[in-house]
Amino acid sequence: MIKNLVFRQKLKEAGVTDSMFSLYQQYLDSGNKQGQERLLCQFRRIQSVKLKSDRDKLACLDYMIAKVEKNSNIYENDGFSE
Repeated sequence: MIKNLVFRQKLKEAGVTDSMFSLYQQYLDSGNKQGQERLLCQFRRIQSVKLKSDRDKLACLDYMIAKVEKNSNIYENDGFSE
């Protein structure tokens, strides 16, 4: 029982949905390690894509912050001029 609570907590911290956890629980209960691994890898890929997108957004904000800190026009020489 404690093992299941630890799994549930770790998966919740990782952002796993209730439906995905239920499927994982089915694989765990039946001893289907391939299913567990496949599901975790699938979720990891999804999270990795989201993380990359968030990193790209942060990079854009970092660029704009650096431009503002330099006290320069953020649109100057960037192809965004009007």
